[in-house]
Amino acid sequence: MEEIEKILDDTDGITPVHGRYYSLCSDFYRIYGKHADFYRASLRYLGCIELTSLSAAEQKSQAFHLGIAALLGEGIYNLGELLAHPVLESLKNQEESWLVDLLFIMNAGDIAAFHKLRPKWSSQADLVTNERIVLQKITLLALMEMTFKRPATKRNLSFKDIAASTGAREDEVELLVMKALAQGLLKGTIDQVDSIAHFTWVQPRVLDKTQLSSMMTRLENWCKDIESVETLVETKANDILTM
Repeated sequence: MEEIEKILDDTDGITPVHGRYYSLCSDFYRIYGKHADFYRASLRYLGCIELTSLSAAEQKSQAFHLGIAALLGEGIYNLGELLAHPVLESLKNQEESWLVDLLFIMNAGDIAAFHKLRPKWSSQADLVTNERIVLQKITLLALMEMTFKRPATKRNLSFKDIAASTGAREDEVELLVMKALAQGLLKGTIDQVDSIAHFTWVQPRVLDKTQLSSMMTRLENWCKDIESVETLVETKANDILTM
């Protein structure tokens, strides 16, 4: 696998070998429980083939294992690419449709909805066994989503507000923020004296329609602010120039 990877990296374009190679990799990582590696290899595999070349059962299996890997994979916080992939359609109206709901809940960092859906996802042994890992991931995603929704000039978040949004105890917030900073999910500083986290950057993610709508609203408000400043300069130009 390592030898072939080097050859394929030097090959221009996508060949039939790419699809077979990533299929082999995804099977290997799934067997050995390497969730993050499986997630990446499996998405690459789907990118090399036509989805219609897989049977309905194969699409369903691929979507289910991808969903579980996204939840359990270390360092996987960008779920947008999977959520936008048509392979998830194979799980809708099926017994495993709860997994699609859970993925959207995770992406939105909705802690309350996560606990509400527990009767469904607790049927999957891997998720129950690794519940602490999944809960930690959705808590970090909740912090990212909270920061993303704030205007760039209003990203000074109190520990109290972070605790309310993420479900963490207030005395756990500092550690939560440190984890987010250490993993490169956010950039900023911590004011321990005033118990405030100052964020300046959020890791880019593939956005769903709700997040895109939120960004569009912020862009519209930004344009209005620019127009207001432009009008102010026009009306006060004489005063400004004679100062």
